[in-house]
Amino acid sequence: MNVKLHQLDLNLLRVFDALVLERNLTRAALRLHMSQPAVSNALARLRLQLGEPLFVRTARGMTPTLTAQSLHGPISAALKLLQDSLAPPPAFDPAKAKQGFALSMNDYAQFALLPRLWARVRTLAPGVRLGVQPDVADELPVRLAAGNLDLAIDYLHFDEPELAYVPLLEEQLVVIARRDHPTLASASLDMAAYEAAEHVTIPARAGRGSPLEIVLGSAKVRRRVALHVPFYMSIPAVVADSELLGTMPLRLAQHFATYLPITLHPLPMVVPPVQVSLIWHRSREADSGLRWLRRQVTETVAVLVEERGE
Repeated sequence: MNVKLHQLDLNLLRVFDALVLERNLTRAALRLHMSQPAVSNALARLRLQLGEPLFVRTARGMTPTLTAQSLHGPISAALKLLQDSLAPPPAFDPAKAKQGFALSMNDYAQFALLPRLWARVRTLAPGVRLGVQPDVADELPVRLAAGNLDLAIDYLHFDEPELAYVPLLEEQLVVIARRDHPTLASASLDMAAYEAAEHVTIPARAGRGSPLEIVLGSAKVRRRVALHVPFYMSIPAVVADSELLGTMPLRLAQHFATYLPITLHPLPMVVPPVQVSLIWHRSREADSGLRWLRRQVTETVAVLVEERGE
């Protein structure tokens, strides 16, 4: 027997499987919702294509030959695999789910959203695991497309039609300085003081810069950056112990101002708030688990915004 797959009518394999299980033409026809002559005709065609008798009529019915018995296991498994792959995925049940999700967040999003999001997920879906990955901006579209990343929370917008976005919140940027800063202790922060001061900042991402760099570039404002740090979270401690100025999200600055000797100042230019969005790949729209997780993110943000009276 030497048969190429393209030469074989795969519908005949369902008939073969039913006959091996039932050992009777009538019962096989009932299982397949076919007429008995149609099953008999299908068996004849399969015998012809394989060049094997496959079954022998005995007093106990249709007895599969040794060749048929050896074929049945792999064919049955292949039919089940095909059926399972074509069946709709089971609905996501948060109470029973044992699933992991990968999210990309910068340190601001981790600080502002992750504690509440994790508490909500753990309460509703105790078996679900979350893995937070670094927000490597230039890799984000590829990681989402490949499924290595399920969701991203970010302020960047990529010109990728396959990426979907839902706005989560807007964040205002403010300047922080140490409480006894020699320039700001007795004066407000104007443009001249802002440009004359030295700054600590986070590096550019994906060749775009931070939202502040984008605005400063359009306003032709230049900062004297003396120190680059990888995360917003380290800026307040550096500022509190130096004469550097830092620019960061308002929520983060307000939090650290309760623990460190720093003061908050509005930027000396008009800067629109930064839009933070939830991002995912459109190929995952039908994933019920991801739909559930997206809903948890948006509802967590809605609760936080309401609590803050925004």
